[in-house]
Amino acid sequence: MKHYGQACAIARALDVIGERWNLLIVRELTLGPRRYRHLAAGLPGIPSNVLAARLKDLQAAGVITRLALPAPADVTVYELTDAGRALQPALHELLHWGLRYTPEPSGDDAAQPGWGLLAAAGRATALPAGQTCELRVGPERFYLGSDAGTLTVRRGPAPDGDAVVTMPADTLFSLLTGQMTVTDAVRHATVDGGTEIARRALEPLAAAGAKPAPSPPSKPARI
Repeated sequence: MKHYGQACAIARALDVIGERWNLLIVRELTLGPRRYRHLAAGLPGIPSNVLAARLKDLQAAGVITRLALPAPADVTVYELTDAGRALQPALHELLHWGLRYTPEPSGDDAAQPGWGLLAAAGRATALPAGQTCELRVGPERFYLGSDAGTLTVRRGPAPDGDAVVTMPADTLFSLLTGQMTVTDAVRHATVDGGTEIARRALEPLAAAGAKPAPSPPSKPARI
């Protein structure tokens, strides 16, 4: 890792997570542990040797850890440590700050469902505690639940979920960017189980990734 050599907490933080790709690796692990190949797929454009080096650096810094899951999974995954999870409020603020710089999507932009769902995590939800919904977008599965009235999002299925929503990726992105309402999104999706539960689970997603309206110009001070 490169170091700024400054006795400043901000500089020290950037020593650890300021290197190119590091924060995006943390982003990829925010919704749960991931295998190396899934991390690579979630970071389009990263060379394999760079990913390996960044993972090694983040492990050495105590931000992530590598562990072997027992049988029947029997695979090695990377996950956030307590220090890595402590970055979540800062990552959340950075996400919403960055929405003001979001350009109109182009055909060259990579887009993945998990990236958009990060903007919805933590929003207020009417989904009762204990009720869950599984969101399926292409091959990906996401668990949607409630924790103290806020939306919880994790990668993976929702075992014994109260509803399962299968939705095309373009419908999800239209919902997240505010181009489609929850009612329209449900109409373009397939819902198995409780439709009202599905609606409540999807409501926090509406316009979660929309670009904020520009602030009105400030009035000149009176002299």
